[in-house]
Amino acid sequence: MLISDLVAIPRLRLRFLSGGEHARRPIRWAYTTDLLRPERYLRGGELVLTGMMWRSAAADSETFVRALVAGGAACLGAGTALGDVPPDLVEACRRHDLPLVEVPAETSFGAVTEEVTRSLTRRRLSDLARNRDRSRRLVAELAGGTGLAEVLAAAAREAGVAAWVLSSTGHTVAAAGPALAAAERELLARRYLAAEGFPHRVELPAEPGAARPVTLLPVRTRDTHPLAGWFLACSGDHTGWSEEARDAVAELVSFAVLARGRDEERAVVDARHTEGLPRLLAAQRFDEVAELLRTSGRAEGPGPARAYVVLSAALLPEPRPLGLARRIVAELVAGWPGTVVTQDGGEDAVLAIVPVPAGGGAGREAERLRAALSAGARVLESGLRERRLVVGVAATARETAALRGAAVEARHARRLADLRGGRARVVAGAEIDSHELLLASVPEEVQASYRERLLEPLLHYDRDHRSDLVATLEAFLGHSGSWQRCAAAMHVHVNTLRYRIGRIEELTGRDLSSLEHRVDLFLALKLRG
Repeated sequence: MLISDLVAIPRLRLRFLSGGEHARRPIRWAYTTDLLRPERYLRGGELVLTGMMWRSAAADSETFVRALVAGGAACLGAGTALGDVPPDLVEACRRHDLPLVEVPAETSFGAVTEEVTRSLTRRRLSDLARNRDRSRRLVAELAGGTGLAEVLAAAAREAGVAAWVLSSTGHTVAAAGPALAAAERELLARRYLAAEGFPHRVELPAEPGAARPVTLLPVRTRDTHPLAGWFLACSGDHTGWSEEARDAVAELVSFAVLARGRDEERAVVDARHTEGLPRLLAAQRFDEVAELLRTSGRAEGPGPARAYVVLSAALLPEPRPLGLARRIVAELVAGWPGTVVTQDGGEDAVLAIVPVPAGGGAGREAERLRAALSAGARVLESGLRERRLVVGVAATARETAALRGAAVEARHARRLADLRGGRARVVAGAEIDSHELLLASVPEEVQASYRERLLEPLLHYDRDHRSDLVATLEAFLGHSGSWQRCAAAMHVHVNTLRYRIGRIEELTGRDLSSLEHRVDLFLALKLRG
């Protein structure tokens, strides 16, 4: 309601004593007081009604008006039931640019408050009806296939905020505002994964010494998990939002939830459709593989003129939510249309086939994919907590027939990523041309047996004698068997080193002057991790 709307009501008989030029200033509520300093009770935008009981001297008018301005009052209504409005109050209002309205003795403050309340209620109901109709229209558009980006842009524009829907890996799903830099998106994703509660406030760096507040809210569906979910980032600090702003942001979240639910349902259907892909690869039925890729790929699905990058990924250790690894990988490769993500047959892992342009650009696109996977995995570390994510990436397959070998290479790379440790690890096929590839391909029970047979005597001896034989062995092999360099690095005499190596040879039955025996112990140490 505007001040002019209230003054225009004939039965109230209100008139401006000063500040008539601000007649179109809005009023958000009416508040009656006779306190000299009422600013602590104001929230901003009020019509303050007073009988001037606070005035005992002319100087009180200055104190009173200053308090109203400090509290953000929109207008002052002075009642004349106890006498005319004093000139010092009129002058104080002029000095502080606060509109002053006279309320005649025959008009009660209750009647003024009733009109303000009635007008604001009508407006609120009108706004609710208009927003409800708009929400229904946008929901219908979203259900009818309109992209989230278009719906989000329309809703954010009316809400007067900038908003971004981001994935757990920092990928932009939809935006209604200026583009966020990769570093900003990754920062927001990390803070989202690490947050203990929502809404969550984040400061984005801006100018030197300044920051931009952004509020994060989760996009929760029935199957939501933070590691494979979306979240909404809105400009501004939620602690300063009005009720209307909160409602508008809640609406933005609801639109994102609808879109996310639709995508999750589609992903479940796709996963069922492609669950036979690993079996077809193993059987070398490449014509069927090509047809499955063609019918499963969305947007620019894989075609005969495409090359492929194969990924193998796992989430460790057990237990974990069913299908979570598949959903995480789907978010990691969300920027590559046509990607097929499925469970890896009998293995407790995920297989993904990512189409990339054939020809000279395949290598560059594959490298871009590997870089994006590594960046996304680093972001996810904030939310992995007790889990580990391991991803193996094969070299580019130039044709469908090469996918079987690429899948085998990706699985070996994934096992190598597991051996290398770390919260989130991505290993490319080019990195597995060493002894680590052999270790990764050996069954875990064989690795454990080999490691224990060679190192258990040393570990027991160290525990019983508080010695450092295992550390000495690592240092000796790390210095390629050089007595002088190893002794210097360990800060011991060469004779001391020779004694320790002698004990190691006795306990393990290996001769460290033999290259073959050195390799045995080196591999055992590698398997120890």
